[in-house]
Amino acid sequence: MDEDQSNRDSDSSASFDSLDFPEFVKPNERIVKLNQEVIASLQAALTHNSEMNLLAIFPEDYSERRRGKRATSSRAGTEYKKLPPPQPIRPPAPLGPQNFCANVIALSQTATVIHPLSDEAIAFLSNFLEPLESSQALLDSSDSLMKTIKRMLAQPEKLWEDPIRGVVLKCNDDLAVKVVRGYNDHTEYTSMQYLAEHAPDIPAPKPHGFIKLGTTHVIFMTLIPSITLEKVRDNLTDRNKISIQHELNEIFLELRKLKKNSAQQLSGLDGEGVKNDFMFGHRSSEVMTTAAEFEDFQFSACPRASKSWVAFLRSFLPATSEDCVFTHGDVWMANIMVKPSGNNDDYIVSGIIDWENSGFYPESQESIRVLSGLTRYTETDWHKYVPPCISPKSYPVHWLVHRLWRHTVDNT
Repeated sequence: MDEDQSNRDSDSSASFDSLDFPEFVKPNERIVKLNQEVIASLQAALTHNSEMNLLAIFPEDYSERRRGKRATSSRAGTEYKKLPPPQPIRPPAPLGPQNFCANVIALSQTATVIHPLSDEAIAFLSNFLEPLESSQALLDSSDSLMKTIKRMLAQPEKLWEDPIRGVVLKCNDDLAVKVVRGYNDHTEYTSMQYLAEHAPDIPAPKPHGFIKLGTTHVIFMTLIPSITLEKVRDNLTDRNKISIQHELNEIFLELRKLKKNSAQQLSGLDGEGVKNDFMFGHRSSEVMTTAAEFEDFQFSACPRASKSWVAFLRSFLPATSEDCVFTHGDVWMANIMVKPSGNNDDYIVSGIIDWENSGFYPESQESIRVLSGLTRYTETDWHKYVPPCISPKSYPVHWLVHRLWRHTVDNT
C-alpha cells in the first residue's frame, strides 16, 4: 500500500471513529493543528471584512494537506506547508445586539468632524449641551462634541434599527441622523452632497454634517417624513403601483443624465473605490476609469472559477459601452419612501434613501442590481413595477449573465 493510500485510509478511519466513538479515539494532532491554522486565517479575514467570500480564500490544497501530503523542501527532510499566520488584530470590544446606541455611547472615545455641521444640526445639538455651554463649544471642542452627541443618541425617536449595522433617529420634523458602523467609506454623504449641487430635484436627503464618533459614522440629513414602499406595497391598487412606477422612472431618468466625465473615476465621489457588494462584499480600492476595467473587476470575484467558464460567460455580453452614469446601487422597495397623496388611499414617491452604494458606474449596473433581492423563494410583484429605464429588461443579457455569475460566486 502506498503512502498516500495509507494516509487516506487512516484519515478516513479516524474521521469515522471520531464520529461514532469519540471517547475511544485520540485526535490526530496534525489535522487538529491544520484546522486551527485555517480557522485562524479565516477569522482574521472576517475581522477585516465581515462579508468576505470564505470559499474564495479557503486553501485549495486543504484536502491534500489533511491527507498528509508532503511538500518538497530544498533542505534535508520534508516539512508540511503551513498557512501564513494571521495578522495580529486586537479583537473589537464586544457589542451587545440589544441596543446599538448604548454600545456607541459606551465605546466611543473621540469625535472627529469629517464634514461641518449645518446651522440646523448645530441648533438641534445645542439642546443637549451642558447648562453653561454655548453652541460654539460644538465647533471648538471635540470632547464637548463627543459628549453632546452621546447625550443626543439616548434621546431621539428611532425610525429604523439594526443591532449590527446601526440606527436612524428622528431629530425633529426637518432633521434625521443616521448612525452606522464605519469602514472609512464616505460614499453616502458625498453622494448626497453631489446630488444637492448637481441634481437638487432628485428626492434624496440633503446633507447636514458628518461626524465620526470613534469608528461610528454619525450623518445628519434632512428627514423624509414618510413610510417605505415595502411596508405599504400589499395595500396598493394596481393603478397606484403603476403611478409610482412612472414617478420612479422619471426620477431615475433624471439621475441617469448625470454622466461621468473623463476626469472622474468610477465609484463614489471621494475615491472610495468600486463596489460590487452583492458578490459577498466584493470591493476594490484600485482606481478605475472605464467600464471595461469595471467588468474585469466584476469577473474577478471568484478566483476559484476556471478561466474557461469565465470567458464563456463573458462571451455572451455585448461590446462594453463606456457610458457611465450616476447609480443608486440598491434600488429596492425598502429604500423608496412614499407618502399619502391625499387622493383616496393612494401614495406618491417622497424620497429615495440609502445612497451608500452609489456613484458612477456603467449604465447597465442599476439594471443588474435592481432585483438582487429577488430569489426563487421571494414572493413579490416588485419585478413587474420596476422603473422601465432601470429594469433588467433594458439590459436582459447583462442581467442574466451576471445572475449566473453570482450563482457561480455563491456556489464555488
